[in-house]
Amino acid sequence: MHVVMADVEAAALNEAVKEVEAQGGQVQGVPTDVSSAEQVDALANAAVASFGAVHLLCNNAGVWGGTRSGHIWEHSLQDWEWTLGVNLWGVVHGIRAFLPLMLEHGEEAHVVNTASLAGLISGRGIYGATKHAVVSLSESLYHDLASIEAKVGVSVLCPGLVDTQIFLARRNRPEELRDRSLSVEEGARLGQREQALSDRLRGLPDVLLPGEVADQVLDAVRDKQFWILPHGQRFDGVLRERFEGILDRRNPGPQIGIG
Repeated sequence: MHVVMADVEAAALNEAVKEVEAQGGQVQGVPTDVSSAEQVDALANAAVASFGAVHLLCNNAGVWGGTRSGHIWEHSLQDWEWTLGVNLWGVVHGIRAFLPLMLEHGEEAHVVNTASLAGLISGRGIYGATKHAVVSLSESLYHDLASIEAKVGVSVLCPGLVDTQIFLARRNRPEELRDRSLSVEEGARLGQREQALSDRLRGLPDVLLPGEVADQVLDAVRDKQFWILPHGQRFDGVLRERFEGILDRRNPGPQIGIG
């Protein structure tokens, strides 16, 4: 496959492009802020200009929501705008910009939207709210495409913890969406906590490598599988408890760790 990569972080994008090139792949990197409709439109135009048609779309950008570890009402408006902009609007812009092109060429194609296990269980603050929305959006997309007998499949990816730098996402947070209620000292302490959390991630059980998740995504695309839960049955008990609680009309219980 020819590959078009998009990332808001130019250095990371360049490194990823070099990695694919080193393996003999044809690849193009397009710096993109997925919260911007105009930049995602430009990404779609660049993909078509370079390779002619898009057959696999992965809406994968995500940030760990907010800057504070307190209650959901304590998050700033900027926290909400930043997290919704990337996690939800990024998917919306991807679908809006690419789906018409994928339907137009009429060949088999597929969309993968990255949600999270947080989109299937209770809580998780701003991040969980965005991921629940991505799950619902993906289900709607699946039904809409089926209703017109389109040759475009849909999958929603719902992993638990994966060894990425998502807890350090604030490094790419736009200045205009910075939480101005934080003092310099508070910001420094927050950065230390985020780094410690990211470091600790690698020592937790059931943490998957990105390549392990990617292999499962590719298998799911080939099998036209909608739900992708790459941790196998590890969290089936958590999911069952949530949905049985809904059917039993029980109030939400304590949040359960997914690491």
